[in-house]
Amino acid sequence: EAGWEVLAAHGFEHFTYDRVSRHARIGKVTIYNRFPGKAEFLEALLKFKVHQRRMSIMAIGDGLPLVESFCKRAAAVVEILISPDGVMMERLVEWCDQEFGKDEVNYRHAMYEEALVHIETELRQAVADKVLAIGDVSLAARFWLEGLIGHVRFLGNVRAFNREETESWARSYSEFFFAAL
Repeated sequence: EAGWEVLAAHGFEHFTYDRVSRHARIGKVTIYNRFPGKAEFLEALLKFKVHQRRMSIMAIGDGLPLVESFCKRAAAVVEILISPDGVMMERLVEWCDQEFGKDEVNYRHAMYEEALVHIETELRQAVADKVLAIGDVSLAARFWLEGLIGHVRFLGNVRAFNREETESWARSYSEFFFAAL
């Protein structure tokens, strides 16, 4: 958490173990013992934040009907991705992909694939529960995710976050998507 707060406050250019150790109130040696360099630290930070974000999103709408849970998650994802934390996360993903992306790892693609797995799992469960009939669950999951990402990209370039507009869009998008299925 201290690493994330330092990164958000000072950016990549001024991110140092000195700042992280002061912020976390631990010795710099403690950080070096676990992470030999900035790249390893930032890679671990990205993995931590992705996991943290995924768990918070998956908890939203738990126990609600399918359309309602997807609606609530869609609104939350939009808010998260265009927030200052979301913008910093985008920068961190870009940095890690540039740093390690030489056919070894592509974090953006891995995050996309992982999101698809979770969406497909929920849609498959709805099919198994006979809530929906879907011919191609993988394709349906891709359409859902790509529509959501497209909306976030549009909003991020046009205007600031507006909760009421986002919730209205999420409701319309969810109802339209599931009616089409």
